[in-house]
Amino acid sequence: MLYGRQTELQALSRLVAEASAGRGGALIVEGDAGVGKTALLRRAVAAAGSGTRVLTCSGVQAEVALAFGGLQRLLTPLLDQLPELPDDQAAALRSALGLSTAPAADLLVRTAVLSLLDRAAARTPLLLVADDLHWLDPATAGVLLFAARRIEGRSIAFLAAVREVGEATGDLPRLTLGGLAPDTASALLDAHGWGTPGPARCAIAAAVGGNPLALEELVRLGSPAEVAEKVVLTGTAPLSLRLREVFAERTRELPESARTLLLVAAAEDSGHTGTVLAAAGRLAVDAQALDVVEAAGYLEEVPGARLRFRHPLVRAAVYADASARRRALAHRALADELATQHPEGGQRERAVWHRALAATGPDEQLAEALVAGAETVRRRGGLAAAAAVLHRAALLSPTEQQHTRRLAAAAHAAWKSGSPQLAHPLLREALSRPADAETQLELDRLRGMMELWGGDQQAAVARLLDSAVALAGRSPDKAVTLAFMAVDGALRADRTDEALRAARLIEAAGVEDPGYSRYGSWLADAVVGRPLDGLTPWQILQAAPEGLSRNDAHLHAWPAALGHLGASPRMARSFIVEACDHFATSGMLAVRGLLLSWLADLEYRTGLWPECEAHAQEGLRMARDVGQPVLEADLLAVLALLSAGRGEAEDCRGYAERAQALAVPQANRSAAGTAQWALGRLSLAAGDYAEACERLAALGEPGSPFAHSRVARQAALDVVEAHVRANRRGAAEQSARAFEEWAEQTTLVWPEPARHGIRALLTEDDAADKHFQAALSAAGAADAPLARGHTALLYGEWLRRNRHEGEARAQLRSALDTLEGLGARGEAERARTQLRAAGGAPRRRGGDPSARLTVQELQVARLAAEGLSNREIGARLSLSPRTVGYHLYKVFPKLGISSRSQLRDADLDAVG
Repeated sequence: MLYGRQTELQALSRLVAEASAGRGGALIVEGDAGVGKTALLRRAVAAAGSGTRVLTCSGVQAEVALAFGGLQRLLTPLLDQLPELPDDQAAALRSALGLSTAPAADLLVRTAVLSLLDRAAARTPLLLVADDLHWLDPATAGVLLFAARRIEGRSIAFLAAVREVGEATGDLPRLTLGGLAPDTASALLDAHGWGTPGPARCAIAAAVGGNPLALEELVRLGSPAEVAEKVVLTGTAPLSLRLREVFAERTRELPESARTLLLVAAAEDSGHTGTVLAAAGRLAVDAQALDVVEAAGYLEEVPGARLRFRHPLVRAAVYADASARRRALAHRALADELATQHPEGGQRERAVWHRALAATGPDEQLAEALVAGAETVRRRGGLAAAAAVLHRAALLSPTEQQHTRRLAAAAHAAWKSGSPQLAHPLLREALSRPADAETQLELDRLRGMMELWGGDQQAAVARLLDSAVALAGRSPDKAVTLAFMAVDGALRADRTDEALRAARLIEAAGVEDPGYSRYGSWLADAVVGRPLDGLTPWQILQAAPEGLSRNDAHLHAWPAALGHLGASPRMARSFIVEACDHFATSGMLAVRGLLLSWLADLEYRTGLWPECEAHAQEGLRMARDVGQPVLEADLLAVLALLSAGRGEAEDCRGYAERAQALAVPQANRSAAGTAQWALGRLSLAAGDYAEACERLAALGEPGSPFAHSRVARQAALDVVEAHVRANRRGAAEQSARAFEEWAEQTTLVWPEPARHGIRALLTEDDAADKHFQAALSAAGAADAPLARGHTALLYGEWLRRNRHEGEARAQLRSALDTLEGLGARGEAERARTQLRAAGGAPRRRGGDPSARLTVQELQVARLAAEGLSNREIGARLSLSPRTVGYHLYKVFPKLGISSRSQLRDADLDAVG
């Protein structure tokens, strides 16, 4: 019986029910060892019902370096659906599961798993259960968490148990299990025949914090008084150690043969009955040992010819209590058995790993075998597991140089897997050891790349540039890659000179490959705001240097970067959408995260705000998935700016504070400045002009952590307006002059309308009229609808002050339509108020409320009225389920309804 968990069981039942209705979600069950996580998960599985398909796996300490071991157990029931996947995804998943030897990227494996789960869930709702997620091999854990963040709108529920929610799972919904309440603990003890309550019994329950497994095990040791004296009242060890001692004391009473069998089972990750018994037989375990441990309640046989410990903590205690010598004997027996049963294929890697765990000193032959095995694991897509294997190889290396070289390789594999928490300690250890020149260069290169995505941008740029210079002669392609990354970091840190230096390094690589000369020159021009006019991203792609043609990620990243810095944001946006789709199917999701940040920025600027939010949120999940806090800050800053535009003050402040908390220590001035701009716009819209001036002035203030020249230029119109409204004319003129000096030098088109808008604000006579008109008709105005709508609002207000009521109404009505269409609610309301004051009224598009829907909102509303889910609507309209949900969020209040069912009664056909 499960005591005191009714509330928790109801939460799990709701999760499964929501998934059955197409509203999938994830839940992380957190709690100390023995608190009841496993029992709760098993009860959820039992209660799932015949209408839900359950897929399970559980983590094992010894299998942490065996790539995709947990995934293989989870997906075995779905393998018959592999042929339904796209060919590249099916091939990657076969490789990951050991069904082929073809190479596969771990990120492509994640995409393939999500596709497979999606197809299976379309037939029958799925419940994915991962017990002891913290002990799963990193490759499997990465796949499951990737899927968990993307099952919204799918018929999939994800349920996982962990000891403690950490960085990898902190953004997912959680359910924390504490100890049982005193009355519930008392009921459990009653059920085990511990008599009437007394002081000793209460002391025991309190001492173990109501931990149910601790209570169940303690009652087996004697009376309450005996146990209180022996285990609890005389000890000060943490609960986990007390529990381990309890289990150890009980297992020590077993026959030696039974104890050895338990240890072999604890050391073998698969739990395969035949393998465990055969390996134990090599250690002289008799045939009755299995009966003994089953009768004692330690092991049970489960379907699939596998042995399972009654509780993961039992397994952990058995393994931890054994001496190093006994553990080595168990691993050696398993290695010999696996090598005999499976001399070829994937089990050979497992045999080598067990042999490595049995090793007690340096062994170069074994270290080389591990390195070879790591390469096989890497090709299968298990980079995090490859890192663990390489680390073990380093520990077995007989020389210092070999040790350091393998540590560097382990750190690189961990970083590429998106596991910075694994990579950083390995890198620190490698940097502290002697290294040859080649290894030291690799360590410097890796340190620069890791800092670019997770550390100080200025330090990253310096290291990347130094490494690029060192590699220029011997490996031009690697040097170009590092220099390209240095440009990205330099632009974040507002170090234009270093960005130019990096671009010139790329240009110099044209000696080896003339294409690099073109690319470096184009990049240098874009860095200083003079991109080549008329050059499309597709033309840039076609002009790729030969070296880039071998690297699919950078082949597409270059045109995307140049487009993002270029003169045509809409064209760049179209290319990046295509590139993101390409990377989604090819599995290059880390690169896709960077492109999503550029895409969200372009969509904010061009007024595609629902798409901006969807892509920014997707990129945010991606950044967390692959451990890129720098990119996370970039995306949070875009979301802050978007929230400011919509007038969502609380969301804006939340996003901005989180962005700046990450960005300031990183010297990521681009993100810190963008978030500051968002806060300044919020103050400006609220009429707090003093605060707006203070916040916005920081964008151009030398030494400010928020100072960034590009962001300051983009915010120039807001900066000048804040100073004008605060009667700080001198500061407004100074900001205007700085912007105009730069605008005269650039070939970008967006500064022209901003320049005229600024002059209109500063001009006191009728010349303002000409500047307003020029701002609204300038070439770049069409690509910046928020700026255009705001300028029309300012123009309308100016016309009204100067008693040109008819012209004012036209401009204010135009501003209202533009701002309302964007979703800029605060500014739209200001335009509506000004329009009424000018004697006008908002234009009505028809008598029916649904006439106020945009074209896409109307499409979404009609499909939702037919009963389609968000995912089905998204598939029809090429939108993400999150974007569909956002459209419905806007549709409901416009139609005066509150649920999808009411859409059926709305007269949507009346809209022409």
